[in-house]
Formats: sequence, C-alpha cells, structure tokens
Amino acid sequence: MALFSTTGLAATTAYVKTTEQLDLKHLRLIIVTPPASQDTLRHRVMTHFSRAGLPLPESDSSQKQSPAVLTLTLSPKPVELTCPGKVLYAPSLVLTELVTSQRTGVTYQDTTWVLSTQPEVLDAVTAQHIEEDLDRLITQFIADYNTANRSERSREQHSAPIVDSSQPLSLPPDSASSDQNHRLGDLRTVRLSVLAGPWSSALKNAAARQLGAAGIRPLSDLTESSGVDLSLELIQHPLGDHCPGYVLYERGLYLVEEVQVSRRPQVRFWSDAWLQESLQIVPPRSRQELEADQTELLRTLLSSHQWK
Repeated sequence: MALFSTTGLAATTAYVKTTEQLDLKHLRLIIVTPPASQDTLRHRVMTHFSRAGLPLPESDSSQKQSPAVLTLTLSPKPVELTCPGKVLYAPSLVLTELVTSQRTGVTYQDTTWVLSTQPEVLDAVTAQHIEEDLDRLITQFIADYNTANRSERSREQHSAPIVDSSQPLSLPPDSASSDQNHRLGDLRTVRLSVLAGPWSSALKNAAARQLGAAGIRPLSDLTESSGVDLSLELIQHPLGDHCPGYVLYERGLYLVEEVQVSRRPQVRFWSDAWLQESLQIVPPRSRQELEADQTELLRTLLSSHQWK
C-alpha cells in the first residue's frame, strides 16, 4: 500500500473511510519498541483512547484471535556497520484486518489504515521524541475513527450497538501465513510504473520486456485500467553528513488492486495484494545494480504467479 506520509496532523487521512464501523472491542494493539519502553508507551496509548471515550484495545498478550490488529512501531535501529553512532528511525501506525479482493474473491489479512513518516538516519531518538510521535499517530487514528463513526456513535447512545461484539469475524485458515501467492489470481495485464530516479524510463522498458516474456502485458497508456497496478520502487535518498558515502535505499515491488473491507463490503480502496520490499543503507547504486534488483524482484513475482 502507498503510505500516507505527513509531518503534521491532518483533519483526516486518505484512509478515514476504512475505520467506519471498526469494532474497537476486538482490536488488538501491538507496540514495536524496546522492551524497557513497552509499559510506558502502552499506558500512553490507552490514555488517548480513554480520553476519547473509546473502548481500550486488547493487549498483545491476549490469547484471543483478533481479526483487527493495530501495530505501532517506534523502534530506532542502530546502524553501526554503515553509520557508526547513528540510528534508523521510521515511526508508523498500521491497522490490518480482513479484506477481500474484487478481482479474485480471495480474503486475506492486509493493511486498511496506515500513517508513517519518511525513514530517517538520526544521531539519537529521545524518549520525548518517541512520545511525540506516539501522540501524533494515535491522535490521527482516533480523529479518523471519530469522523467515520460520528453518526453511529451518536445513535449508540440511544439504541443497541450496530456491531454485535459477541460475534467477531473469523480469520480464514491461512490468514496468518506469509504466503501471498494465492492472492495473485490470473494476471494478464497490469498498469506498470517504475520509480528509479533518472533511470525510471529505461528500467520501465526493461520491466515491460520481462513481463511480456512471461505472458503479462503491461498497458502502455496509464489512463487505461487493468484492475491491477504494478509499481516498482528503487529509490535512493542521499544521507549527506549523517552518513557520508551512503544512501537510504528503498527497494520494493507492489501489486496493487481494489479490495473491500470484509466486515464492511461497501468500503473499497486500493491495496497491496502482493509485495516485496526492503530498506537498506548502502553505497549509491548504479543503473546496472538497480536493473539487477528490479529483475530479481520481478523474477520472484513471476515465480510466485507460476507456482500458485
């Protein structure tokens, strides 16, 4: 899924509709952060929900199987081998729940709401910095939820709840699997895009040839719709004085199509049916190296498509 990035608090995000009628009573909260900070940050999240008058998310230690999971990542990663004394920091908040592909009818667990900021290489991340990011992310999620559910919350004060919390959605048997191959279906055409700096056009032509040889036709006109977008991202961010001689390299392949939220089929949005991505600190990559990375990403996708 394309991330909605922001440095400030918006009234709502692009994903506001996906929180409509989300049952917070069955929302499980996972916080990815150093163990010493877990309890403090969890209490801070719960305080936000409590002050907003919302049900508190379940603990990650809960033994219940939850169809909706909210993952808060506030975990600076040391990068001593490439940037001594620095950390890589990419705060994010992601909601995952059951979605159903419009094209294949397959139901699986996927991202339905996300807020993140551009990954950064920093000298250090203080406790105050982390708490401010937590406040920003959780406040935005609550703002979206309240906006999407304003009329429902008003009616709940005078009638029975819309969602029967005793009957949560059941996870499909394979939803916990990392295998994405069953989501691919029959791929015949894709709308192709490549982001690779000054080599985007050349790499797009190479990708089109590789897909064509495998029997998948890339649409030449981006105004056409195949129902499936294939995006390749090979993006290098200079690190300057933070890490001389290195770049932050985002490498990813995203097969994007329209899905519907399984608990609320009226809500539809575009999401990743298949993806492979990585984030590395490396010396600047040449065109040949980027093309080799692209070839490898496409080969993995095509092998999965043939295997399914």
